[in-house]
Amino acid sequence: MSSCRKIVILTLSVGAGHVQASTVIQDALADGLGKHDIRILDAIPLSEAWFPWIYVQPYWWMLRYRRDAWRWLYEWRQRRRHHSTAPRWVFRRGCIEVLKELQAFSPHLVIVTEIGAAEIAALGKREGWFSAPILAVLTDFQAEPPWVQPEIDFFCVATEQAKSQLIGWGISPHRVLISGIPIDPAFAVPSERPEMARSLGLAAHRPVALLMAGGLGMAPLDRIAVELERCGMPLQVLAIAGRDRGLQERLQRLRGRTAIDLLPFGWTNRVPELMAAADVLITKPGGLTVSEALASGLPMILTHPIPGPEERNISYLLQHRAALHARRIEEIPQITSQLLARPAKREQMAQTARALARPGAAHAIAQVSKAMLEKETYIDLLVPPSPRSGESAFLM
Repeated sequence: MSSCRKIVILTLSVGAGHVQASTVIQDALADGLGKHDIRILDAIPLSEAWFPWIYVQPYWWMLRYRRDAWRWLYEWRQRRRHHSTAPRWVFRRGCIEVLKELQAFSPHLVIVTEIGAAEIAALGKREGWFSAPILAVLTDFQAEPPWVQPEIDFFCVATEQAKSQLIGWGISPHRVLISGIPIDPAFAVPSERPEMARSLGLAAHRPVALLMAGGLGMAPLDRIAVELERCGMPLQVLAIAGRDRGLQERLQRLRGRTAIDLLPFGWTNRVPELMAAADVLITKPGGLTVSEALASGLPMILTHPIPGPEERNISYLLQHRAALHARRIEEIPQITSQLLARPAKREQMAQTARALARPGAAHAIAQVSKAMLEKETYIDLLVPPSPRSGESAFLM
């Protein structure tokens, strides 16, 4: 590939993980493909003003106030195998500027890292805004039916289970690669926990718990920090509030008022260091966060999942004995103290985590992208019955 190729990574900033995955993929592409024009395109800033209110805000409202309603909707969509998260007119009218941007850029490859982005890209290709192949990258441990769009050429998924789901919904197995979820390779760099703790100004001989709430602070870390006083040990707590400024302020107010040493963070790029310094991670089970913890070999206590996909992330990690689950905040201190008191248990969980980890996922996705840019490798692999109109397949 001597000529410069143009690649769009299309996402929706519904949560921080999708944008973060896009950035990691962009870095891997730049590292592996050389001088190509690689752009991240977030559909939300380009969308019509009403689009987030129709498509995004109801989602966040249900997560905050009607979590059972969101769980019911998610499971209903799974059972009915709905192939859309919203009517097509919502994307067609609400994301017209996104489609125009794709048309003007005329990419050679479109990569999608969020389910709504996949629907926008499929719509754009279907209606002639661009003709490039589409690569879908899933950032949870299981799939959802709306990912299955005839215009998507290839899928990179996290687990065998996600691959099996796609195959069950009619996707050729030759079009699915178990790559893992794209994370910064820095999470897999070996380090000594005591040295990393000292570098952060922590006492190396005292236990360290890392609290994470997701990019938008969906877990009540301030309440969890207060509960951790009941552990009955000299605990050092690192708490990452993400972009939730209110949560960060509440954590700051707790400093010096609890029996634990609390060090709050807002949005930070030092997560690899913080995970390397910790003995245990207490977190909302987002796909990227738990993938980072797996690569770090960090035992996890999972809490406050988003109903549906993150509950399934918990099931996957419990099945493989890579994490523990706290169903209520009040359970966290006991689970934490028991885990910190059992170094052999933590070491076993760390080994299991590293065995499940795929820290090279982003570079695997970059290799798929490179192959998809080489036109001579296209080949129809779909078996009878004949593929739907416009459907294609790709062989690694």
